[in-house]
Amino acid sequence: MAIPQLLIRAGQVFTADEENRVLSDAWVRVADGRIHSMGRGEPPVEPGERVIEAPECTLLPGLVDCHVHYSLGGRPDWLVEVEEPYATACWRAARYAEATLRAGFTTVRTLGGRDGMEIALRDGQRSGLLTAPRILAANLVVCMTGGHGNWMGRESDGPAEVRKAVREQLKRGADCIKLMATGGVMTPNMEAGAQQLTYEELQAGVEEAHKAGKRTASHAQGAEGIKAAVLAGIDSVEHGFYLNREIIDLMRERGTYFSATLAAASGIADAPPNTVPEWARAKAVKARDAHLESFLSAYQAGVKMVLGTDAGTPFNFHGANARELSLMVRHGMQPLDALRAATRNGAELLGVLADVGSIEPGKQADLVLVQGDATANVEIVERPENLRMVLQGGRLIEDRLAT
Repeated sequence: MAIPQLLIRAGQVFTADEENRVLSDAWVRVADGRIHSMGRGEPPVEPGERVIEAPECTLLPGLVDCHVHYSLGGRPDWLVEVEEPYATACWRAARYAEATLRAGFTTVRTLGGRDGMEIALRDGQRSGLLTAPRILAANLVVCMTGGHGNWMGRESDGPAEVRKAVREQLKRGADCIKLMATGGVMTPNMEAGAQQLTYEELQAGVEEAHKAGKRTASHAQGAEGIKAAVLAGIDSVEHGFYLNREIIDLMRERGTYFSATLAAASGIADAPPNTVPEWARAKAVKARDAHLESFLSAYQAGVKMVLGTDAGTPFNFHGANARELSLMVRHGMQPLDALRAATRNGAELLGVLADVGSIEPGKQADLVLVQGDATANVEIVERPENLRMVLQGGRLIEDRLAT
């Protein structure tokens, strides 16, 4: 597909640059798949370029979801879903990935799935075989024997075995490593907040990943497990149900990112009756108030926030990823901070900020044009009818302005 040269003029341009600027009546020129130039007011028009006049729209950087699972599709019976034939699951995963991209999420991090699936998706996207977000894939999660997520994990006990498990994921091509510090909602017969991998095990896993230049994430819901992960040097805490002041201060001091995945918790807690297992719903309901308090406290304290949905978990569908933006604002975050979490901060965490995550000359032209003022009301991003255009590397993925 040819990459067009475009001149996009929007009522607002959210740059997500270091100053988090919003430019009014601004334009962005796209050439050769990258952001060529930008400015305000009346733009110079070059021969042959397509001019898009969108005075009632907001132009955003391509959105970044730091926590998805393409091996899951939002069904309430996930333990059955993961037993589906591998080839069928791969076809479904490709469709889930395309839905994510068409919703404006041009980059994602997958944090656990069936062995090799999400790495193959990543490679298919890079080669042009698949229409999908750019993917940074973790492959199998690393958990204790019988621990949370063992149904998509490499079970490991002791620092030496955790180190080997991390090396195995790196050998298979993983871009990042996920370590399971605590129990969780979606694994039966365990307490969600109880610590699982020990500090020593987490430290070994983080050290091995960092030696290879790879980032790490930790499923961590209870305070002791979260603290152990942060002290071990984890790059991002996922979920963080039971943060306390000590942990929040440690996260801020160490630059640990927080991906709260509000959509995942609400998807299970608010599931329709007789859908998800009662043991899972009860755990999600029990943790809800503490989770929301942890999210707000971390944000107000200045912890680096990113958008992560845990998409694929029950009633948390691929393509509805922007619901997380709405939830973040609904529970206390300012709209511009939520947009920054969903763009620049996410790209920074994933190590791809040099290419994506903000609207600045020289970067990949990952752009989302949305009807309305998203800088004042992020909920408009969640509604598919408001998405006017999605570009990835300058290629038109969605174009509802074509004449």
